Amino acid sequence: MGTILKYSKKCPLMTIYHGMQRLKVFLVCMVAAATLYPGAAEADIYMRRGPDGTLHFSNCPMGTDWKLYARENKKQYRYASYPSRTRNPYPPAGYEELITSAARTYGLNPRIIRSVIEVESGFNPFARSPKGAMGLMQIMPQTAYDLGLNDPWDPAENIAAGTRYLSWLLRKYNGNLQLALAAYNAGPSAVDAYGGIPPYQETTEYVKNVLARIFEGGSSFQ
Repeated sequence: MGTILKYSKKCPLMTIYHGMQRLKVFLVCMVAAATLYPGAAEADIYMRRGPDGTLHFSNCPMGTDWKLYARENKKQYRYASYPSRTRNPYPPAGYEELITSAARTYGLNPRIIRSVIEVESGFNPFARSPKGAMGLMQIMPQTAYDLGLNDPWDPAENIAAGTRYLSWLLRKYNGNLQLALAAYNAGPSAVDAYGGIPPYQETTEYVKNVLARIFEGGSSFQ
């Protein structure tokens, strides 16, 4: 039987059928994917087996039936420990414009972004957590690198990158906001390992606090 390479720029996906040597075919597909889309070689690779026995490989799996196949040796990217600016370049009203713009670009309700920022940093663009998370949406250095974030202390860049990541998480978890928020806090690997919100006090409180702000006043959410 032959080898079929299913490919898209958004999410490279390789499909391999039975009757071939799996590792050999997988490596051929990886070379092809890296040639077509260099980003495909810079992410963990996941595998799942379809109902007919077909093997599927992807670097951005959607759903919970994917298993880690190969882990990327991630590069470590160093960001400045402290921002070069000493003053916030945006007035409070400026955040609303940035939030609205990012929400429109990535298809999210601005209330989600606003609530995450409030819980993550209290709208402090220079906030840094003990674990190294940076800026308004408290983006970790590795995540910032993966998202192509140049200056995590810049509110516009930080909000855009954090919103893009949230949008990806919502797609990964089929629109489940609770799981997306849990993954934003604890990481997708923890959510996948537990098959739901991890039993971490920080994460459960985080999800509860963000949702409370999104649904504040008991209003409906679309």
